[in-house]
Amino acid sequence: MNLHSKLFDKIRVKPEPTAKEKAAAAIKPCEWPGCDKAAKHKAPKGRGAEGQYWNYCTAHTQEYNKTYNYFDGMKDAEQADFRKDAQTGHRPTWKLGQSASVFTGAQRRTAANVVDPLNLIMKAKIKTNAKHGRALRRNEIEALQALALPEDAKPEEVKSKYKALVKRLHPDANQGSRANEEALNAVIRAYDTLRATGFV
Repeated sequence: MNLHSKLFDKIRVKPEPTAKEKAAAAIKPCEWPGCDKAAKHKAPKGRGAEGQYWNYCTAHTQEYNKTYNYFDGMKDAEQADFRKDAQTGHRPTWKLGQSASVFTGAQRRTAANVVDPLNLIMKAKIKTNAKHGRALRRNEIEALQALALPEDAKPEEVKSKYKALVKRLHPDANQGSRANEEALNAVIRAYDTLRATGFV
């Protein structure tokens, strides 16, 4: 094959640039007013322009860094709030034992759409029980639900409901039938939970 043929010249492709050529092409001129040096460094544009950078030469990058202040224009209280929120990635948080219902406005709408297959976030606000003067624990709420009682049920109501359910579901009351055995066991477990926590 003749490498100097006219036909070969027409199909020849431009060679790939070397790494040095690529690096040289990537260097932009300094964006500092009146400077024409190569900008080898990036400097952040600041608050409100996150992810955006100025392209400066070494000397102007150093000069810019001496005066750069991310919190410029913010009051001391605003800076303290920003730093505190930065610890949680500026996401809303709530105290342990509270439900997602503490969210307000747009946050509440977002929280309502959260899929919670393990029931880790309580859907309803945890109520304070009048007798104990404290918020009910999750296992207490689930036990009350198993007994078909509201969260503000009194201990006497729990005992009365428990006795009625056991009487109705027990095999002796159903001609020895064990059809309700699973439901009976759930009722007994729920009552035992409430006894163990001191609810009744």
